[in-house]
Amino acid sequence: MSAVSDIGFYRTPEWRRLREQVLRRDQGLCQNCLRYGLIVPADIVHHKIELTLDNYNDPSIALNENNLISVCK
Repeated sequence: MSAVSDIGFYRTPEWRRLREQVLRRDQGLCQNCLRYGLIVPADIVHHKIELTLDNYNDPSIALNENNLISVCK
């Protein structure tokens, strides 16, 4: 079985726009580190509810800004 990354979701214009929007919203900072008072640049926009082959077509999960968080590696 292939992974979500293999099907091209992360290369879509919708995802790329939303990713940039979330990074701007979070001021380019890792939200997990901020909870501990650390200022660390974010590298990744992460789905809080894991994106799977079963739900990647559901915009309420895959493209919902409230389901996304900026984090560092």
